[in-house]
Amino acid sequence: MVISAEFLGMLLLITSAAALGLSIVIDVGQISAEKARETMMHRLHDKKKLALTEWKRKTDQKQTDLTALQARLTECTGRRQKALSEIKALEFTKVELVHELGDGDGTTVFWSQLAVQENFGTIERRDVIFSRQIWDYRNVAHIWTPTSEQAFALVRTTFTAKNGVLPTPVLPLALAPSQDGGTEGPA
Repeated sequence: MVISAEFLGMLLLITSAAALGLSIVIDVGQISAEKARETMMHRLHDKKKLALTEWKRKTDQKQTDLTALQARLTECTGRRQKALSEIKALEFTKVELVHELGDGDGTTVFWSQLAVQENFGTIERRDVIFSRQIWDYRNVAHIWTPTSEQAFALVRTTFTAKNGVLPTPVLPLALAPSQDGGTEGPA
């Protein structure tokens, strides 16, 4: 069988057309697959973008809540500190330690407030009368003597500068100031 050049050319032309058609079909298939993948990636991107927007909204809400809670905590801490300082102040103003001196047989009662010196912290422990902690509170002396001069002398010899305590001038107990600034009634 003799193959002619025309037949061979025709066969080559048909084979080339078939290869070209097959190449076009393969390229169209790849383009369609890429388009589908691109569409899927756009959907995934949009979904993640929506999730990110929701997460940012929730984060902003939580930040606002956190700021409000921090402000509330600061306010509560301030109120707590104020209440603690008021309790401490109340303890110091309402607690009064009374030291009684002298004997009460037919004598007058005098009053003197006892305060500590500024250098009280540097005084040796053995020289401090009683415990240092009692001097954190208000201390007064009730002195049972016939005269105010004897009362002042007794309180000055009992509570000396060496002990770190300074008594105020003595007053009759009826004229003594109360803890809140007024005068006490008769004892």
